[in-house]
Amino acid sequence: MACPEVVTGSVVIPGEDYERIQRAVDNGQYLWRLSPVRTAQEVGTVHLGLRMNDVYTFVEQFRDPDDGLMHAVVRVKHRTCTFVVELFQPEKQGRGGIWVVLQVTPT
Repeated sequence: MACPEVVTGSVVIPGEDYERIQRAVDNGQYLWRLSPVRTAQEVGTVHLGLRMNDVYTFVEQFRDPDDGLMHAVVRVKHRTCTFVVELFQPEKQGRGGIWVVLQVTPT
């Protein structure tokens, strides 16, 4: 693997309380959580081995027919590697809903 520093697979951030994060965003904090690209950047750099200056590209947003939740896909170019970051909205759907990283997949 060319970029072993990047965490791949399902992502679970210890202590990440979606309801608490949504309340904080509703109160004007952590507004980067409203953007799938910014969430991929912030969570990726703090927890997943990505870098803020990697190239993050929004790919798509869709409602998953199985869980009914909004999902988004962000492609990240990290050094010589490319990853797909999938995010979802666990609390509110659409505008105003926080984004959470679900998984990271190398391409």
